[in-house]
Amino acid sequence: MTDYVLRMYDTLAHAERARSALLAAGYSADQVQIEAMNSEAGPVAGNFTVGNSSDRSDHSGIGDSGDYRENFKGVRQGAIIKLTVAVESDSRHAQANEVLDRVDTSMT
Repeated sequence: MTDYVLRMYDTLAHAERARSALLAAGYSADQVQIEAMNSEAGPVAGNFTVGNSSDRSDHSGIGDSGDYRENFKGVRQGAIIKLTVAVESDSRHAQANEVLDRVDTSMT
């Protein structure tokens, strides 16, 4: 029975490094999948379209004289790359986690 190991990464480079480590450890390319989880809806955290208008705004949305840069302050896109490893046994599941833990530790 196939089981899965799942990790989420903030950058494609980090996910690709993890994938390369798994391939070097003997996992096949078919077992290790990377998927971008971006959404056209925008970032998962932040204040990207709502609020933060200045006290100088008439809140009409037209001719706002306020500094709207605050709307984009603190926006971050996190955990947007999903890495999935298909494993066939408990020992391979544990090994995949060990490989990924080493990669994650080396990236910090």
